[in-house]
Amino acid sequence: MDQTEIKISHGEGKYKINISAIITGDGVAAVLTGGERPHVGGSALSVPRSGNDAGKNRYDTWIIPRPGHRDAEVAALVAQVVCEDTGMTAAVTAGIHIDNASRDEINILIENSRETARLLTNKIKGLG
Repeated sequence: MDQTEIKISHGEGKYKINISAIITGDGVAAVLTGGERPHVGGSALSVPRSGNDAGKNRYDTWIIPRPGHRDAEVAALVAQVVCEDTGMTAAVTAGIHIDNASRDEINILIENSRETARLLTNKIKGLG
């Protein structure tokens, strides 16, 4: 497979999540942004392991948080979804921010990030 770029958005307004991914023959490199102030807040790398459990790929994940930010957690979530669903190594850098976000708003951003990851994996699977 040649290198392919995919851009996907999910959600509306300040809850919109954007992902821009480069798909190579053996991995995915993605930037996940959203909210009112996109930035670089943290990164995660998920790497597949051999074997599977009940049809699911197993993986190991490492995170690199930026001090004072929690974006590496959503980067890990997205990297794990992509790795598990595609069996490819996934590197994700994330930066999502809403000023004074409530717990409900954070949950919306997390769910929109998860759905964006699923939409991305569907596109990757369609590449053949």
